[in-house]
Amino acid sequence: MKTFEYKCVCIWGLGESTTRKLNEYGREGWELVEVVWCWHYFKRELAEKF
Repeated sequence: MKTFEYKCVCIWGLGESTTRKLNEYGREGWELVEVVWCWHYFKRELAEKF
């Protein structure tokens, strides 16, 4: 079964600055799930433990 961790971040800004921050999180493996006003909700899959 897949397991995830979640992150909620307030990204304040427009255009290039927001794009830059979103790309940083994407490179770290975070997937954008939802945006509500300035709040951006991310998730990423955790490695399975055996």
